[in-house]
Amino acid sequence: MPADNLMEYVHRQFSQNIAAHISLDQSTGQYGKFPSQLDSRLASALRQAGVEQLYSHQVEAFESIRSGKDTVLVSRTASGKTLSFLLPILDDYLQCEAPFGVMLLYPTKALSRDQEGTLGKLLAASGAKSRLGTYDGDTPREERNRIQSQADFMITNPDMLHSGILPNHNRRWRTFLSRLRYVVIDEVHNYRGAFGSHIANVMRRLLRVCAMHGSQPTFVCSSATIGNPGEHVEALLQRPFHIVSNDGAPRPRRELYMINPSVVQSHGHSLYRKGTSSISIPLIREAARQGVRTICFCRARQQVERLCRAVTDGHPELMKKVKPYRGGLLPNERRQLERDLASGKVNTIISTNALELGIDIGDLELCILSGHPGSMASFWQQAGRVGRRGNRAMIAYLARDTPIDQYLVNHPEFVTQAPIERAWLSADNPYILLQHLPCAAHEHPLREEETHFSEPAYPTALEILREDETLVEYHGNYRYALRDYPTRGVNLRGMTDYNVEIYCGTEVIGELDPIGARGTLYKDAIYQHLGKRYMSLELDLDQKLCRVEPVDVDYYTEAVWDSRVELTESYDRRQQHGAALEFGAINVNRQPKLYKKIRERSLENIGYGPITLDSFTYDTTGFSLHPSEAWSREVAAIDKRHIGAALYGLSYILKRTAPSLCLGDIQNIETDVSLTEIKPGEWESALYLFDTIEGGVGYAEKILEVFDQALELCCTIIDDCSCEAGCPSCVTSLPPGVESIEMEQLLTESNASVACTRSLLAMLLTGEIILPEVKFHSVPVLSAVSVPELDADMERLRNRLGKANAILKAKRTRIH
Repeated sequence: MPADNLMEYVHRQFSQNIAAHISLDQSTGQYGKFPSQLDSRLASALRQAGVEQLYSHQVEAFESIRSGKDTVLVSRTASGKTLSFLLPILDDYLQCEAPFGVMLLYPTKALSRDQEGTLGKLLAASGAKSRLGTYDGDTPREERNRIQSQADFMITNPDMLHSGILPNHNRRWRTFLSRLRYVVIDEVHNYRGAFGSHIANVMRRLLRVCAMHGSQPTFVCSSATIGNPGEHVEALLQRPFHIVSNDGAPRPRRELYMINPSVVQSHGHSLYRKGTSSISIPLIREAARQGVRTICFCRARQQVERLCRAVTDGHPELMKKVKPYRGGLLPNERRQLERDLASGKVNTIISTNALELGIDIGDLELCILSGHPGSMASFWQQAGRVGRRGNRAMIAYLARDTPIDQYLVNHPEFVTQAPIERAWLSADNPYILLQHLPCAAHEHPLREEETHFSEPAYPTALEILREDETLVEYHGNYRYALRDYPTRGVNLRGMTDYNVEIYCGTEVIGELDPIGARGTLYKDAIYQHLGKRYMSLELDLDQKLCRVEPVDVDYYTEAVWDSRVELTESYDRRQQHGAALEFGAINVNRQPKLYKKIRERSLENIGYGPITLDSFTYDTTGFSLHPSEAWSREVAAIDKRHIGAALYGLSYILKRTAPSLCLGDIQNIETDVSLTEIKPGEWESALYLFDTIEGGVGYAEKILEVFDQALELCCTIIDDCSCEAGCPSCVTSLPPGVESIEMEQLLTESNASVACTRSLLAMLLTGEIILPEVKFHSVPVLSAVSVPELDADMERLRNRLGKANAILKAKRTRIH
């Protein structure tokens, strides 16, 4: 089999880098007969497709949904979740006297289009005269009108429900909503954090509108494995659910390789670990040569582009077989890539987590995870993209030089034994609730008491909106009083409700949110798109556009941000062995101040440039940490700089490990070390940890709840690391944010970053004061170099070459 040959290559080529090889054993499935009440047309369609029996969880889901229970189905990838919820709904549809409405919500447009094909085939095979359509931002106007007036099955996404369907429920969607019987929410584990909190309020608005039109839909949710499925969907929809979690699908044998790139010595005396591309580039090339269908997941958009270009450089035969897939691509580009991958025209796809969800992209045999994806739930979701047809598959996890990656590769048992993280959301988050109440009032005036909005958040928010005259009284209720369209100011997925379009000449080649554009599209930035490089000529945030031109350079750019953080209002205080922890409102001022030019292959810094953009300011929530007075006093007695070294070190490792404890992403959490005025005229440094989302959604609050667990994880990572003076795998020798020359000298010339961080962690966990043992590096003195004696033969050769060169130079002069 192709996977066997590839495994031989991995063992031969990377034997020194394999930290662990784990065989995930094959498991047989648990099956059940077709339900006795299943419509004969559906049973016939299943048999024609080669399905003679159902998985046990599909039988349980059928019985639960057909009995009218709100149901959530939790199972691994490739376990037939789509059939689990479509079968009972179609059975009800075929046997019902009058057609009813079904709304299917998918978190992404790509997944919506993929599921349209699956549902359409099943409907056609069963002989049902159904009316099916997909309603999203790419749907033409004529098709939208047809769906509104005729569709029974409507596939859409939360964004269109929020901005297109609910605001127009009275004019265009009255008929569909009045006969809505089922609402399907696929991949419900994605609705967590800020996004999930927004969706919870969209669901409140949907239920409120459905009640106006006389419908009470049953909710059917499906999810990948998470730690708290029942609690999560009940928080999302505020109603009890029947949980189907006994996964009866068989699993193929899968080989998991935990691979750590090599450590090498730089031109100086320091050691560094190679990047994941040192493994992924040759592995992808070899897989393509063997014809192994591959998917490689990267964390960032530009990382996807850089890796794709590196793989194909010098190998033109791979340019049609290896393609990048990421957010920011235009709709037609995404659709073409999905079709090419499913058909086999494209052999390898390098993707962000955009393809993490259950899109059917054919039978893949190799999955490469270029670094930890942020949570174990995402780890197994991405790993589950291979072996979907029951064939043996291979998973290669490549560790980056970061604390959480090195922890996993040094503790491979954690991957298979650790519990899956818990998903959470906060529907009553004040910042988010205040965005959705005007939308709800615009859809229909709000009453003093609303059954779908809970106390005490609702009456308090209602009073605030009345005071600023966003809502005004109308026949005893409260209607939206402003002239704008409230949904346009609410972005479910971020802090802005528009994107910056990227123009090359007159053609739009991509789009990016304005916050990301500040750190990606500043003047002279290198933007990578589908394997090509462009230079930003002009970024105009007011006009919402950026102009770029193609360039041929061998470097990429990276922004350096400057931050100022301040705790403006305190909500809660507590002591941690004498250290002060304070949770509250945080004001953040961020500004990209300069960019670095980094050479592609060597990753060396080859220059800087200024960024002249305005700062971005927002309010969020988070907490501050002030070390105990006793620890600070004793450490400062040795060297005051040790306090700063400890705070910067803990800031570095906490940012890179804590998000994994709350099903968050490293981009959801930020840490910073800032001066804080503790008394008038008296200042001291404090560590801040806060949400990067405006208004805050609770990530920092969740981390504060498990703060001891986060600190213990930091300790384990530092203790397991083999370095002596700090490195990116634990606490880097020069953490980001250090601007003092004296502090920089201390950190780069000693082991202060590690020693001081250990001391601070010991105080926070036990209260014990262990003074840091800071040791300075001893640089060996180079011995004197003796001048060798003249070599007579070499001197004669040099004279002859000199004469020959003079003759050639004279000849060139004559010819010229």
